[in-house]
Amino acid sequence: MIKHYLLNLMIFSSVLFHSCDFNDHIIEYEQNLVVFASIEANFPVKDTVLVSRSASIDEDVFANDLWVNDAMVVLIDDSTGITLPFINVGPGKYFPVTDTSSIQDLNAYINYIIRPGATYSLVVKNEIDSVIAKTTVPAAMNIRPIDLGDYECPDGEVLPAGVIDVNNLDSLSFEQLLTFASDPINYIISNNINVDTVIYRFGDCFTKSFASYPMFGVDFDADDYQTVKILSYALDANKRGLEPLDSLSNTLDPDSGGFIDYNYNRIRDSVFVNLIYDTTLGFTIWKGRYLRDENSVPYRINPWQWNIETAPTPVMWLYFDYYGLQLMTFQATSESYFNYFSGDPVGLNIWLLPDSNFEEGLGVFYSSFASRFLVHVNRDE
Repeated sequence: MIKHYLLNLMIFSSVLFHSCDFNDHIIEYEQNLVVFASIEANFPVKDTVLVSRSASIDEDVFANDLWVNDAMVVLIDDSTGITLPFINVGPGKYFPVTDTSSIQDLNAYINYIIRPGATYSLVVKNEIDSVIAKTTVPAAMNIRPIDLGDYECPDGEVLPAGVIDVNNLDSLSFEQLLTFASDPINYIISNNINVDTVIYRFGDCFTKSFASYPMFGVDFDADDYQTVKILSYALDANKRGLEPLDSLSNTLDPDSGGFIDYNYNRIRDSVFVNLIYDTTLGFTIWKGRYLRDENSVPYRINPWQWNIETAPTPVMWLYFDYYGLQLMTFQATSESYFNYFSGDPVGLNIWLLPDSNFEEGLGVFYSSFASRFLVHVNRDE
């Protein structure tokens, strides 16, 4: 009986181990060019093209040594054949013009406007490799305000969601964007732009999760787009001033009394006064820890970025890291952007590469069509 059992066990084990032979193959590493680039409809090229090379796991090399500075980079309008060459302007960075470019080159750059609905190719080559990627620019991005109705707080209180003007910067041209960027306040006043205000409030109803109270809602035709990228850029992020007074603080200023010691040096000195500051556990879980500069002054990444795929979308506390004027950008993105972020761009799985549209290369070349608007975020007094 025991012999019979052992014989069956041996046969079962043989079959099991044979069926579990995965027959793995070792893939030989091949060096690739890695390229990141983007273009936006109705504008000249605004972003630098980043070019580097990949490295094998066992290669002893510093990250800064992977930048590629000898590449030829060219943007091509596939329907017209018109090209726009790029110049190496820094470690691994390429842009069509520099401070020393001729008038002719500057004019060629300014007049090379990315056309909605058109297809563009980006060619990158050097003595080691050559890669190419294509992107078709989205034809439009139309956003509109929407009333999200009432929101019920955890304590049962019912609050109406806000409705604001999300079309106050419609059809902003490249020249107008430059003028706005140089002096936002004067541009708003000169052009009589309506900027609505929302209040940033703390508590379980307002700063608890992605499902917290919506400050306002934005609607768009979701079926027309695969991924919409949202950028929230705080125009008043760099405003500095003395650390705020706080009568409950044990950290004292000889002249003013208690104050919030943002940079932990026990001196009431200069910090980013528009930073939305909270160190509660829930806030830290969702927002993460504050970054700090060389003087231990806290700050956040600006602009804040998020991807969405459905509409309407509620805009809540998570979109804002600073008080003051905010430039909100909703970008309809190309299929290449959607495919890349459907892969694993943040490296959660080290064995899975994001879906690149560069043939025989890594990275992504994508395009977008943007709609922008302004909103002011005030403190809850």
